[in-house]
Amino acid sequence: MSPFPRLFLGGFDVGKSIVIVATLDTRGDEVKFLKKLIKRRGHSPIIIDAGVMGKPLFPGDFTRERVAEAGGKRLKELIEAAEKGADRYEATRVMIEGVQKITTDLWEAGKLDGIVSLGGSTGAALGATAMKALPMGVPKLIVTTFLTTTPVGDADITVMQTPVDLVGLNRIVKKTLANAAGAIMGMAEQELPKEEQRMLVGITALGVTTPAVQNVIARLEKKGYDSIVFHAKTAELDKLVRAGAIDAIIDLTSFETVPMTLYSDEIVSMLVGTPEVRRTRLDSASEKALPQIIAPGGLDMHIFPGTGIDSVPAEYQNRAWSMHGETVVLFRTSKDELEKIAASIAAHANQAAGPVAIIIPLRGFSEASKKGAPLYDPESDQAFINALKQNLKKKVKLIEIDCHINDDAFAARVEKTFEEMISERG
Repeated sequence: MSPFPRLFLGGFDVGKSIVIVATLDTRGDEVKFLKKLIKRRGHSPIIIDAGVMGKPLFPGDFTRERVAEAGGKRLKELIEAAEKGADRYEATRVMIEGVQKITTDLWEAGKLDGIVSLGGSTGAALGATAMKALPMGVPKLIVTTFLTTTPVGDADITVMQTPVDLVGLNRIVKKTLANAAGAIMGMAEQELPKEEQRMLVGITALGVTTPAVQNVIARLEKKGYDSIVFHAKTAELDKLVRAGAIDAIIDLTSFETVPMTLYSDEIVSMLVGTPEVRRTRLDSASEKALPQIIAPGGLDMHIFPGTGIDSVPAEYQNRAWSMHGETVVLFRTSKDELEKIAASIAAHANQAAGPVAIIIPLRGFSEASKKGAPLYDPESDQAFINALKQNLKKKVKLIEIDCHINDDAFAARVEKTFEEMISERG
């Protein structure tokens, strides 16, 4: 189900459903005040109580008992375990899973137009986990006293830091909650006018492939397509594909395959800044049979934080390298590494249910590896191409073009191939 037609198209002529996530034993007064403000404007607040131990000030629309059950446990079990000295994390995990299940169900039932959570570090974790499971574009707001530990990641979540703890309805807390109410209601009320729905194409990008991305976008725009660009990471793009909001993929910059294929969990976690480690990308596009064009943008490099080659792990310090700004080191992928990456990309393309084309620019995969640049290494690029040919099934179209990825000729070929794919689908 696409998030865009229901949330953003049409006039604002009915009240919105605003979900509030909090613990009603410690934040009951604050939730009641927020609820009052939301109702005053004609919207419908839906309260989810994620508390465990204390007595709630009032029952939520989804009680803590229901939340625990949605998370796979009975509330009584969690309380008994806590009273016996069990690790608090288990109860928190259950309630987080329960809140996520309930909010996802509400969204799919058309009963969630915005979501706000209140609390400290636990409240922020509860809210963030639920919000990350919702599609991009759904209004999301975390009101918290622990800004530095809020696990937002790269999701489209708005975070409001409260200057004081959310305990007691003093004038500062009231103003903070009033601002929060205004923010979440404003986001939920804001709608775009109805317009013709154009095909939306998801495109991957990096700074070293920016000219190619911009060129492709301009060409698609002239042909009546909309584009949405994702910088290096595809987790959010995957969510949009699964939600039905994306119609085709141009994976121009498949760099993400480098760390996913080659690095340990510890290194990946360090680079992305979260404990979550993904080993697959854009499987949703293959499962949903979307048209896909794949290019090797950025596969010629590793990207690490640092101020020089001495900043990267020792095993990489003999590689050709260059700086990307003052704090990012680029160093060359080897032949062996590129062969592994080629096998991974081929496996993804082979299992796609829809049409797939891989377009290879023979004169370099990024700005850093064009002729004369520090990472220029045509032999390693050719090792990638050879491995790709060995692993690809015949159903996958492989196109080689004698140009650099950022040349106009490459963007023109991407456009031509994309148009052919769409035309063949009818």
